[in-house]
Amino acid sequence: MNVVRALMLFLCGWVTVFAATGAGAVDGRALARRIDVAGQQRMLAQRMAMAACFVMGDIDARANAGVAVEAHDMLITRQLALRVGDAGGGLEPARDPDVLRLLDGADQTIATFGPAVLQVSHSDLQSVVVAQVVDLDLPLLEQLNLTLAGIAGRVPPGAQGEALGHTIDIAGRQSVLSQKVLKEFCYVFLKVDTARQQARLVETIDLFESTLALLETGSDAQGVLPPPNSRAESRLARLRGIWERLSPILRTAVSGADLDPADLQRVAAFGDDLLRASDHVVASYVKR
Repeated sequence: MNVVRALMLFLCGWVTVFAATGAGAVDGRALARRIDVAGQQRMLAQRMAMAACFVMGDIDARANAGVAVEAHDMLITRQLALRVGDAGGGLEPARDPDVLRLLDGADQTIATFGPAVLQVSHSDLQSVVVAQVVDLDLPLLEQLNLTLAGIAGRVPPGAQGEALGHTIDIAGRQSVLSQKVLKEFCYVFLKVDTARQQARLVETIDLFESTLALLETGSDAQGVLPPPNSRAESRLARLRGIWERLSPILRTAVSGADLDPADLQRVAAFGDDLLRASDHVVASYVKR
């Protein structure tokens, strides 16, 4: 897949979701729930690929196999709920034919990607299975982005809550990137499609850093709000601290320097903390 196209679609998937919910007070809460679940699907897909790669690299293989299986099961359950609804989870069935078609497309990729991840999680490292995991995770991310965009719809400029919605979108993107960047480092370390994965890693690092800087200050020109309170500032500072410890290790993978097996172990150890810190930043805007 063309890397630039994939990243552009990744960015386009972040439509202004919370502003869309403000357009209709009656259905706003239900729509917000659907958008939240659809958005989390992308992180789960990247988490599956990340954990599978760590299993390939024999990095805490048993624990990462558990991460892969848990993310897979959540992805499958939520994908079904987006289609048929889940009264207990506050989800209504999908009725829009375009959204149903988008769900169909993602389901077709998941039908191959999911079992491949599970096989790898059980240390089945056949070349065909590994190739399915490596080759399908970005096409699946693209499809899940499109599904989210289809559910959220288009938001007219100037809609109520547009700036807050856009800021939440930008903050939420970090959760996906937190798993994607570790996955790409792992692929480079294992020499899996090295040149392409290095190019993707550079772009993901740059996107994570530019997004973090944008959230720290806000930008009227880009429609991003500054941190709403001291708690948000503290959470951003914590995310910055984790990232500044991690990013020098990530950059060794694109510098041409030889990587030590301990580097992969160190990077893997950041996975949960980076995701948790990113999620806390999002919560700062949602629960302001």
